[in-house]
Amino acid sequence: MIRIIIWLKPYAKYLLAFWLITIITFSSIPSLPTLKIHTDRADIRLDYLIHFCEYGLLAFITFLAFASSELKISHERYFYITLFLLAFAVLDEFHQKFIPGRTFNPKDILGNILGIVAALGFCILVFGNIARRLRDHN
Repeated sequence: MIRIIIWLKPYAKYLLAFWLITIITFSSIPSLPTLKIHTDRADIRLDYLIHFCEYGLLAFITFLAFASSELKISHERYFYITLFLLAFAVLDEFHQKFIPGRTFNPKDILGNILGIVAALGFCILVFGNIARRLRDHN
C-alpha cells in the first residue's frame, strides 16, 4: 500500500480535480435513480454507502494532494482542508435542491461527513506511518 500511495502522490492534484468534477457532474444529473437492494423484509438503499465512499475517497485524494513529499500536513493546512471538505459536502447536497428530480437529503450529508471523517482518520494513521518509515529508511 505504501508504494501505491507514494506512486500516486505526484498525480494527486490531477486526481483531485477529476474527482471533484465527477462528483459535481453526478450530483447535477436530473432524476438519478436511487440504488436499492430488495429483500423480503425491506429495501436497503445503497446511496448512503455510495456517499460514504465517494467523500472518503475525496478526503483521501485531497490530503494526498496537499501533503508534503514526506506525506506530512501541518495542523493549519489540515484544518483548512477539513473545513473545505465539509463545506463542499454540504453545498453539493444543497445544490441538488435546484436540480429537477433531485432533493436535499440530510442523511446524504451525514454519509458524506462520515466518509470524510473516516478518511481523515485513515490519512492520519497511514500517512503518519509512511512518514515515519520514510524518515527511518533515510
